Amino acid sequence: MVQFDRDEIRNIVWKQIEKDESLGEQVGGSGHLGHVDCIIDGVDEPRKVPEGWEITYRYTVSVTTEFTIYPDNPPRENGYEKTIVVDERGDLIKKLRSEIISSNWETIEPFDFTDSGKDTVDNDEVPVQMVVDLETGRDITGEYITQRLVELGILADKIIQNAASDAEAHPENVRMIYETTYWEIHEKLGTGSIGPATAVASGLMTEKKEELAEILGIKPDDRIY
Repeated sequence: MVQFDRDEIRNIVWKQIEKDESLGEQVGGSGHLGHVDCIIDGVDEPRKVPEGWEITYRYTVSVTTEFTIYPDNPPRENGYEKTIVVDERGDLIKKLRSEIISSNWETIEPFDFTDSGKDTVDNDEVPVQMVVDLETGRDITGEYITQRLVELGILADKIIQNAASDAEAHPENVRMIYETTYWEIHEKLGTGSIGPATAVASGLMTEKKEELAEILGIKPDDRIY
């Protein structure tokens, strides 16, 4: 019976994480830079199963951009727990489970949303929600929107990469993977994704949905619109 030592197990896990995640420096569609880091939080002892060895592990991915500010605007973080089956050489046989177990993507709002500060609004003027730095009172709406677009672009790329990996492992399920991932992109990049200017994200969302379909080989007539 093959027995992996601790270093071998972590190397197997790290190799899989590098396949699943786009780590290191990333460039958003607007040209702004982001950086994706990862730490392994825990790895369970391998369990012998008929196909090979089952390994469950947990890790955290963090996304920082040039707009990340501590402590008001910390990195966006997702924690994952995954289970894979590998052969006696440590090569992947199949993925069994992938679950997000923690996330601050929905809870972090780096700045307060306020109105323009006017006591009255002209009848022909449409009120615009702004993002204001509480310390300086400066309008940073543009910076905040740019930051969120970078983060959402990186998030969408990761979602698509995972879908492609799943489709490669289970080509018979490509349609189900496409539909599930399509609606995940819609949810993550759709309504409320950028607070004061959600409509700005609609173009990015459409682009990523089309990219997903192209990568998975979904014909135009079979795509969701």
